[in-house]
Order: sequence, then structure tokens, then C-alpha cells
Amino acid sequence: MTKESVSPDRPRADIRHYKFCRICDSPAVDTVIELTATPPADMFLPEPIKNTSNTRYPLDVGICQECSYLQLRSVLSPEKLYPEFSYLTATTVGLVDHYEEYVNALLSLSVIRSKSLVVDIGSNDGSFLKAFGSHRARLLGIEPSKEVAKLANLDVPTICEFFDGSLVSKIVSDEGKASLVTANYMYANVENVLDFTHNVCCLLEEDGLFVVQTGYHPDQMKRFMFDYIYHEHLSYFSVYVLKNIFERCGLELIHVERNNMKGGSIRVVGQKIGGSRNRDKSVAEFLSEETSQKIHSKEIYQEYSAIIKTKGLKLRQLLSSLLAEGKRVVGYGASHSTTTLMYHFELGNYLDYLIDDNELKHSCVSPGLHLPVFPTKKIYDDSPDYVLILAWQHGSTILERNKCFLKTGGKFILPLPMPHIL
Repeated sequence: MTKESVSPDRPRADIRHYKFCRICDSPAVDTVIELTATPPADMFLPEPIKNTSNTRYPLDVGICQECSYLQLRSVLSPEKLYPEFSYLTATTVGLVDHYEEYVNALLSLSVIRSKSLVVDIGSNDGSFLKAFGSHRARLLGIEPSKEVAKLANLDVPTICEFFDGSLVSKIVSDEGKASLVTANYMYANVENVLDFTHNVCCLLEEDGLFVVQTGYHPDQMKRFMFDYIYHEHLSYFSVYVLKNIFERCGLELIHVERNNMKGGSIRVVGQKIGGSRNRDKSVAEFLSEETSQKIHSKEIYQEYSAIIKTKGLKLRQLLSSLLAEGKRVVGYGASHSTTTLMYHFELGNYLDYLIDDNELKHSCVSPGLHLPVFPTKKIYDDSPDYVLILAWQHGSTILERNKCFLKTGGKFILPLPMPHIL
């Protein structure tokens, strides 16, 4: 690749390079995963302005030896990441149905009463809040992406701002304090997670709950989901680290459970310290499991990086052999994770184009590599020999949806956990 790269030592207004831990301020942060530099992962842009996505930024992960916080070493400014943000919750396979179950679980906690205020931070297209349906809660979304917030407001009241102390003051003044605050798949996107969590505590009623659903990197690592690392994801949480963050901000962790969304997630529930609910045994169980798996050891991540490198080599060898036979290969998936995967595995020269189910990505090109993105029906009109499932976490669903492509002689390739042809 010959795209422009930004040196970690070169100062820029749109990127900050941290030499200390963003949780405990310790300088003892060791880089343990070094991925190929990429443009902002979701910068799928129309052809006329495609060159604005050429600049690449470092994508290195460090672990704090003092508090075990796993974090990106370099942070892009929100203004750089989100103006063109086009991810929609509804396009993630299974997530809307999962939110129905999620809301039912929250209702069982009896925190939501008639006219209670429920605030979802990073509410995206409002899919989670819409799952509350006919329940009598007052719903409020907070979403910084202008286009996505505009879409969400068709169904759910949504404020288009970043969540900070001044916004909390405005919400409390206008709506009162919240019985429930949720952060679904956005907590990892927050640069100053301590300030953010303190502001949540200020927004909560005395007996309110803060619920975070986020990727759980110990489970994702088992599946070799390194492509979950991209510039929007500044943190890779363990329960041990989440417990530490909550306690620093006046909250206590009282419940943890895992689910299979996005390749492996956890849902954690917190209340104000000294609240009325007892701590569930699940917290201690997760902490014990993390200790036994040594997930706070830097050596485990270094070994992980070496394994990922080998898998990328095997995939390129497979693709090279297919191209040598004159076969045509396209990619299925145009998202944050596919950008990381394409850059770190050096796939740009092997793919003719990309297909995706998200209409917002159609007629755009991929960040930096400039691969055009088409609707899924393109493969039926064009008949490529192979489709590489870049969105491999959803491989079974993609195969189910595209049985006709297989019946006409097309083949799919899964890049991970082990590269192979289906």
C-alpha cells in the first residue's frame, strides 16, 4: 500500500497520541497490538470526494500495567470520525431482535415506571428505544451524527449533540433525572470515559440504573475478531476495568451477563454506590474467569498478534492462487470492521468491488482503497466466481440469504477464524 501515513510522533490537530493511561494517568502503557494504519473506518464516500479518505492513522493498542485498561494509543477527534458516520443499528444482523429481549430484561428490573425518563446515549437510528414500544416511559435519544439523528427523530425524540456535562444540565432542567441510562455499543467510543461516566451518574435518579452493552474482548479474541479494533473503538473492556471505572465515578457494578451479539458482548448494570440492589454473583464470577485466563497479561496479546499475522498470510495465499487461475473475487461487507480487515490483511488488490445491504453505502467507495460499493444484487447480475465474506461474523446469515448465488455456481470464502472456501 502506498497511501499517505501519519507518523505517531507527528503532531496533528485531528489526532492525539497518548503516552499515559486515559483511566489512571500511569505512563506504564505498553503497546501490545500493532495493526496496519487505516483511514477512519467508516469513511465510505462518494466517488467525487474519495481522496479525502486517503490519510491513514496509527491503529495500535496498549495495555496499562497499573490498571489493566486496554486502549488505543492514538485517538482521532470526534469531528474527524463522525460527520460522515453512516452506520445504522438496523443493518446489523440480529441486533433489532436482540434489543427486544434486552428491553424485556430491563423491564424486569422494575426501574422503569410510568413516565420514567429513559435516556439512550449514542442512540443511532433509535432502534433500541423503539423496542420499548407501548411502555409508558419517556424516551430520549442522544446521537451526534446529524444524518442518523435526523432519521431517528422520525420515530424517537433525539438530541443531536455529544454527551457532556452541559447537556446533562439541560436534560435535568428540561426533563428531570433519568430512571435508566443506557450506552449500547458506544461506551468503547468515548475518549474520556471517566468524565462520561461521572456525567451519567449526575443524570441518574438516586435509585436509577446505568446499563452498558459493549464488545467483550476476551470472547472476541477467542474467535480472532481483531477487526473489532478500529479508530472509533478507543477501549476494549474487561469486567475488571469496567468495575474500576464505575467505582471511580460513584457507581458500583451489580450484574454482568454475556451474549453473542457482535461476536461476543457483555451487558453490565450499575447503580449509585450504596444503592438498594444487591451485587449479583455474576460480577465475582467474571472477575475470577478473567484472572484465570490471564487477560491482563501483555504476553497474551503479543501471541495473539502473531497468530493473526499467520492467518492473513494464509488468506492472501488462497486469494493469490484463485487470481492466478483467472477467477474474480469481490467482498461482502462495507463497515468499520471490514476496513480494518482489508488493510491489515492487505486485501485491496484482490477484490474487484464490495457489496453491502446498507443503502447508505451504495454508490460510495471504501476508505483509502476506493473499492466501489454496490447493492447485494450486483453479484447476481455480474456473477463473480468468489465472494469473500468480509463481514465474516455474520457468515451463516449471509449464506442463508444468498443460497441462489451458490446454486448458480458461485462460491463464498470465509477469512476467519480460519481462511477457507465454502
